[in-house]
Parts: sequence; C-alpha cells; structure tokens
Amino acid sequence: MLPVSGLTGRGLDKLLEACFATRDQWSRRLPTAALNRWFEATVERNPPPAPGGKRIKLRYMTQARNRPPTFAIFGTRTTLLPESYKRYLINALRADFGFEGVPLRLNFRGGDNPFNAASVSHRPPKAKR
Repeated sequence: MLPVSGLTGRGLDKLLEACFATRDQWSRRLPTAALNRWFEATVERNPPPAPGGKRIKLRYMTQARNRPPTFAIFGTRTTLLPESYKRYLINALRADFGFEGVPLRLNFRGGDNPFNAASVSHRPPKAKR
C-alpha cells in the first residue's frame, strides 16, 4: 500500500516504481533447467501426499506462459493432489523467485497409463489399400 496525493502529486514516483517492478515480475521468464532444480528440491523437502497409499509422482515443471506466469507440472495422479499442496508450491514460487503481488497459475498434466485396460484402444487396424 502506498500513500498518494492527487492534489499535491506526493507519492507518484513511488507508485510508478512499484508499477514497473510489478510489470517486471509479471513478464519474468524462468529457465527450465533452473526451475526444475528448484522443483526437485522443493518436492524433496515436502513430498506430496499418498492418497490411498499410492504415491503421487511429480516429474518436472516448465513455464508454459508469462503474463500471468503460468507453469505446467507433469506427473502421475495429479488430479488427486490436494489444494493445500498446490498452495505450498505457489507460495514457494513466490518466495524463491520474487513473484510477490502477481497471480500465478499452475496447470497439472498427467499422462494416461498405457497398461490400464480402460485406456487401451480396441479398434481394429486400418485396412491396407
């Protein structure tokens, strides 16, 4: 919060500095290698829960977009990840990379299990011409 006076113009310089700093955070792009080193250490420090005794495996992370900073996290069983763990990751991103005051988005992507009977296609092979 910054005190500003429209009548005297007091505090406008600090307001503009804060706006430019926020825009820089909004536009920041993180290298994938550094992001994955951070992600590995963060997950190791506080591993995700294991609902039903089966582990949630978080593999890697990349920045999909900026403006707003959007991150894609790949792993298995990501749909079972609790909101508290998602907040943990967002708060750790804010603290370690300086994304204060900027909305962050996390998209979790999990692959289908190729050995699951429900995901196997039972279509006949295409006929040769």
